[in-house]
Amino acid sequence: MSHIELDELTQVEKLYDEFKLDEAIELLDDLIQREGITIQQKVSYQFLMGHFLVYQGKVKEIFRLGRKIFKASQRSKVPLQSVDGLSLVFVGLILFNRFDEALEVIRQTEDILKAISQISQEELLLRKVRINVAKGVINFNKGNIDLAENCFKQTIGMQKELGAIWEIIWAHLQMAALLDNVKTRFDLGMEYTIKALALSEEIKFNHYWIAMCHTQLGAIYSELGEFNISLEHSMKSLNLFEKLKNKLMVAGLKNNIGYINGIIGNYDVALKYLEDALIIWEQEPINIEGCLDSLIFVSLEKGDIELAQKYFQRLEELYYKRRNGEIETLYQYNKAKMLKRSSRIRDIAKAEELLKKLLDKKPTFLNISIDVYIELCDLLLSEFSINKNPEVLKEINHNFEQLLTIAEKSHSYLIFCETFILQAKLALVNLDVKAARRFLTQAQKIAESYGIKRLAMKISYEHDELLKQLKIWEEFKESKISMSERIKLSRLNEQMEDLVSKRMIKVPELSDEEPILLLIVSEGGTPLFSQSFIEDKSYEDHLFGGFLSAVNTFMDEMFSEELDRATFGEHTLLLRSISPFFLCYIYKGQSYSAQNRINSFINEIQRNKEVWSTFEKYYQMNKEIQLKDIPTLDPIIKEIFIDRTLVT
Repeated sequence: MSHIELDELTQVEKLYDEFKLDEAIELLDDLIQREGITIQQKVSYQFLMGHFLVYQGKVKEIFRLGRKIFKASQRSKVPLQSVDGLSLVFVGLILFNRFDEALEVIRQTEDILKAISQISQEELLLRKVRINVAKGVINFNKGNIDLAENCFKQTIGMQKELGAIWEIIWAHLQMAALLDNVKTRFDLGMEYTIKALALSEEIKFNHYWIAMCHTQLGAIYSELGEFNISLEHSMKSLNLFEKLKNKLMVAGLKNNIGYINGIIGNYDVALKYLEDALIIWEQEPINIEGCLDSLIFVSLEKGDIELAQKYFQRLEELYYKRRNGEIETLYQYNKAKMLKRSSRIRDIAKAEELLKKLLDKKPTFLNISIDVYIELCDLLLSEFSINKNPEVLKEINHNFEQLLTIAEKSHSYLIFCETFILQAKLALVNLDVKAARRFLTQAQKIAESYGIKRLAMKISYEHDELLKQLKIWEEFKESKISMSERIKLSRLNEQMEDLVSKRMIKVPELSDEEPILLLIVSEGGTPLFSQSFIEDKSYEDHLFGGFLSAVNTFMDEMFSEELDRATFGEHTLLLRSISPFFLCYIYKGQSYSAQNRINSFINEIQRNKEVWSTFEKYYQMNKEIQLKDIPTLDPIIKEIFIDRTLVT
C-alpha cells in the first residue's frame, strides 16, 4: 500500500470518527475507482464501504454492492473476492429478514471457500467465523435455538485467535438476545452485552457497535422493569445512531423511548418521540402501525381521548388499505380499547365482544394476546364490582390462568408475577388468605430468580402488609363484610389499573430488618445451631424456647402451603429449606432485606467446604454445633448480619 493510499485510509477513519460517513464513503469510492490498485485492495475498500452502508441502515445499497463485487470477481476470477462479495449479500438479506435466501447464499459462499487452496489460516478462519455467526442469526430467527446457540458459542470461542473484530461482537450481542428473549437469563445476557461493549471499544469504526450494545442493554433493563436505566442506555444509543444517520434505528429507538416515557407518566415527552418516529416511518413504512399503537396507548393514558381518536383513525386507514393479519389484530385491539373507554354500555359490550373474538383467533404475537387478556380482565373486574355475579368471578379466574400461561410462554415475567399478585388479591376478596399468601410467595420466588429486583421488593412489601392484616381478614370471615369492602381493602382494582397502564413498578420505601435469632434445625425440628443477636440474656432465653416452639408449629404448615414466612408476635420468622436442614431467621421489620441476607448466608455456608462439612457431620451425630466448632463461621455471620458488608 502506497503512502498516499495509507494517508487516505487514515482520512477515512478520521471522517468516520467525526460521524461524516457520507464523506468517508465518497473517499472510499474515489479509492476504488483509482487506477493501479490491486483487486484485493479494491475489494477491501468496497467491503469497508459495505459496512458503512450497514451502519447507516442503507440495506438495499449494501445488497447491491455485494452483488456488484461478486459479478466483478467472476470476471477477474478471484474466488476470495467472490466470498467477500457474497458476505455482503447474505448480511443484506439477513437485515431484510429474507433468511431462506440468505441461507442459500451462505451455502454458495461455503462451496467457493472450500475450493480455495492458497489462503492463510487467519484469512480462512475469519471467513468461516463470519459465515458461522450469520448461520446463528438465521437459525435464531427461524426458531432453531440450539443450532443458533452452538453457532454463537463457536464464534465467540474464536476470539483468542482473531481478537476483537465485528463478527465476534455480533455473536456476543446475538447470544445476549437469545439468553434474554428465549432463556430469560437476563444476568447472562447482561454479561455478554457488557463484553460486547468492551470489545467494541477496542476496534476501529466502532460507533455502530457501541450503539447496538446500548440498545441491547436498554432492552434488558426494560424487561427487568428498570425503565429509567433503560432510557439512559436508549438515549446513548439514539445519540450515536442520529450521528450515523441511521434512520431506521433512530425511528425504532424513538418509538421505544416514547413508549417507556408513556409508561412512567412523561406523556408529553412520550408523544414527541413517538411523533418523530412516525414521521420517519411514514417515509419507510416498516413499523408505522406499531408506532400508531404506541401513540394511542400514550394518548389514552394521558386522558386525551380526542388525540387517541386521531391516531386510531390513521390506524383504521392503514387497516383498510392492507388488511393483513398483524394490522387487523392491532386495529381490532385498539378499536376495543376505544370502545371500552366509552360511557355507553353498548360500546363497552362491543369492546368485550371484540376482545373475546381476538382471543378466539389466537393472535400470532403473544404480547398482543397478553394485552388483550389484560383489557378483558379489566372489563370483567369492572362488571364484577358492579353486579357481584359469581359467574363473572369464575370467568375472571379463568382469564387470569390463561394470562399466566401466555406470559410464561412468552417469557413476560413482569406480567407473570403481576398476575400472581392479582390472583393473590382476588383470593383475599374470596377470604382465602392462605391462597393469597401462596400466590405472593410464588411471585416472589419467580421475580428473584429472574433478577426483577423492583418487582421482588414490591411483592415482599405486599406480603409483609398482608401479614400485618391477617387478624382483620380472619375476622372478615365471621363479620360477613360486603364484597365492595373486601375489594377496596384488597386494592384489587389498583393492581388491575397498574397492569392495564403498564405503570413502572413503584418501589416501596424499604428499611433493613433488626436481626433477633438465627436457627438451623434438622428436618425433624431438632436444633443444630443457634446464633442470638440480642444483648439481654434473660430476654434471649425467654424468646428462644418460644421461637423453637413456633418453628415446630409453623414448619409443616408453611412448607405444605408453600409459604416462606410467618409472624410470631411482633417478629417475623423466615424459613428456608437447605436439605437436610431448615434455616430459620427471626427478625423485626421488613422482609426484603432479610431475604437477601439469608440468601447470602446460605450461599456462603454452602460455598465454604469446612463449614458445610461440619454441619453435615454434626447432623449425622445429632449433636448441636457451637461457634468454636467452626472458626470460619463466626466472620461470615458477623459480615452478613452485624456489619452487613457481605450481602450478594
